[in-house]
Amino acid sequence: MNSNAMEVTLQPAPAVTYRTIGGVLDFYILLGDTPEQVVHEFLELIGKPVIPPYWSLGFQLSRWDYGSLEEVKRTVERNRAVDLPYDIQYTDIDYMEDKKDFTYDEVNFKGLPQFADYLHEKGQKYILILDPAIATSKRINGPYEAYDRGTQKNAWVTEADGKTPLVGEVWPGVAVFPDYTNPSCKEWWIDEYVRLFKEIKHDALWIDMNEVSNFMKGSIKGCDDNNLNYPPFTPSILDGVLYSKTLCMDSKQTWGNHYDVHSLYGYAMVLATRDALERVFEGNRSLILTRSSFPGVGKYSGHWLGDNAANWNDIKWAIPGMLEFGLFGIPYIGADICGFFDDVSEELCRRWMQVGAFYPFSRNHNAQHYKPQDPAAFGVDSLLLNTSKHYLNIRYTLLPYLYTLFYKAHTTGDTVVRPVMHEFYSDSNTWTVDRQFLWGKHLLITPVLDPGVEWIQAYVPDAVWFDYETEERITVRKQQVQMYLPADKLGLHIRGGAILPIQRPAVTTVYSRRNPMGLIVTLDDNNRAAGELFWDDGDSRGILTKSDGVSVYVCVDMCVSICVCLCLCVGAQLLV
Repeated sequence: MNSNAMEVTLQPAPAVTYRTIGGVLDFYILLGDTPEQVVHEFLELIGKPVIPPYWSLGFQLSRWDYGSLEEVKRTVERNRAVDLPYDIQYTDIDYMEDKKDFTYDEVNFKGLPQFADYLHEKGQKYILILDPAIATSKRINGPYEAYDRGTQKNAWVTEADGKTPLVGEVWPGVAVFPDYTNPSCKEWWIDEYVRLFKEIKHDALWIDMNEVSNFMKGSIKGCDDNNLNYPPFTPSILDGVLYSKTLCMDSKQTWGNHYDVHSLYGYAMVLATRDALERVFEGNRSLILTRSSFPGVGKYSGHWLGDNAANWNDIKWAIPGMLEFGLFGIPYIGADICGFFDDVSEELCRRWMQVGAFYPFSRNHNAQHYKPQDPAAFGVDSLLLNTSKHYLNIRYTLLPYLYTLFYKAHTTGDTVVRPVMHEFYSDSNTWTVDRQFLWGKHLLITPVLDPGVEWIQAYVPDAVWFDYETEERITVRKQQVQMYLPADKLGLHIRGGAILPIQRPAVTTVYSRRNPMGLIVTLDDNNRAAGELFWDDGDSRGILTKSDGVSVYVCVDMCVSICVCLCLCVGAQLLV
C-alpha cells in the first residue's frame, strides 16, 4: 500500500517488479480458496462498500453543456414522454456562473433553485457537479465570496514555502486548490456546500477533476528544479514529468508534500464531501460519485470510468474496467453509456444502451458540442429507443435483486458485477472471459460489442441456464457457442438454482417500489433453488443497524424448470 508514484511491471516469468519513488512499502498477502474470498479479505482490510440509496440504481441522463435550463427540461420532457425508465438528471459545469463552484448562471439557468422540485414531482432526482479548483477572479456582480472565505480559512494548497497559495488554471480560469487534508479547509468546504444547498436543492453530488487536474504544468510559475519535481526515477507518465497536468510535487498539504499525497487528493475530497452530505442530508443516504479514487474510497463513494469515447474499442473496455473496480471494493461503477467524446452512431449507442442497462451505475453522458444521445433523441419509433426501454424495464424489474447484491457487498464484501471466473474458477476457459459478466451468482449478461454483428461467440459456463426472455432452457454447457443476438437483443440468462426477487417496473424507482413484488425461480441439476432479498426503505442512513430491513431466504423444489411466484410486501415483512 503506497500513495507515491510507482511503476509495476508484469514479467513473462511468474514475477512482478515494483518501482516507486518513495513512501511506505507495506505488502499484504491475501489468501483465499476462491477469487471471491480473496476480495472479501481485501475489503476486510480497506473497508466494505457503501450501500447506495435505492433510487441511485435507476437510469440516469447527463451531458456537459446543455447550454440552458430550458434545454435540460426539453431533454427531460422528451424522455418522460416516451415512458423511458429514468430516475436521475444531471447538470455539468455549464450550470455555474463562469464555471465557478457554489454559483449558478442566473441567465441561462434561471430557475435552477426550483429544478429539483420539478423533477421530484415526477419521482425523479437531481445531481449537480462540483470541481475542486476555485477561481481567484470576482463574480459578475461582485466578490466571489467562496474564494474570499476560503482564503480567510487558509484553505488552499500552498507552494513549497508553506504559505503562498499555489495558483494554476482549470475550468474557471486562474484558480487555487483546496487542501482537503486541512481541517480548516474541510470546515470551509462543508460550509460552502451547506450554503449551496440552501440556494439550489438537489439530491446528490458528483465530484470531478480531483486527480487533481490542472491545465498547466504545476503552477502559473512553473516548478522548481529539485528532487521532488524531478526525482531520480520517473515512471512512464504523461510528458515524462510528475507535475504534468497537476500540481508541483513540492507544493504543500497538511498530510505532506504533493509528491507523497497526490494519489490521495480525490480520496481526501471524498472524505470532506461525505461530511458535507451528512450535514445536509441528515437522516438519509445521499450519493457521491468521484472520478479520482484510492483503495478504500468505495466505503463512501461510487466511481465512473472517466472520459471515454464513442467507439467500439471503449464499449469493450468498459467491462474489464467495471470488473476491476468491483475487485477494488467500488461496486457502484459504470462507464459513460454511448461514449463521452465524439458523435455516436445509432448502432453503437443502441448496443451500448443494451449493455449499459446492466451497469451498476447506469448513466448516458456525453460531451460539449456533440449531438444529443439520450434515447428519445433518436426518435419515438426508433429501434434504439424501443430496445433501451425494453432492457431498462428488465433492469427495473430486477432492481430488488441488484439492491440485495449491494447489501451483500456492504455486509460481506461480495462483488456485484462479477467476472465469470469468480463463479466457475475451476474451469480455465472462464479465466479470460471479459466480454461477458455476471450480476452476482445468477444473471449472465452477454452483449454485442462489435459493429454489424448478430452472431457472437459466447461462453456458456458449466451450469443449467435459462434464457431470461423466452424461459427456454439452454441445452449446452461448458463450451463456446454461437449466440444469435439481432439488432434489438442482448444475451441474458438466469442460472439454474436461482430465486431472484423482482418487482413490476415503472418509470422511476419511486413508483416501482409501490408495485407488486415477485420471485423468478429456476431449478438446478438437483431441482433445487435458493435466493435472498434485502428490503428496507432504500433511503435512510443507518437503517442496517435498526433491524428495519428484512432478509429472506427461500428454498424451492417444486417447479418443473422455471416459474414466477407472486409475493406481497407488507411493512417490513415479506410474505411468500
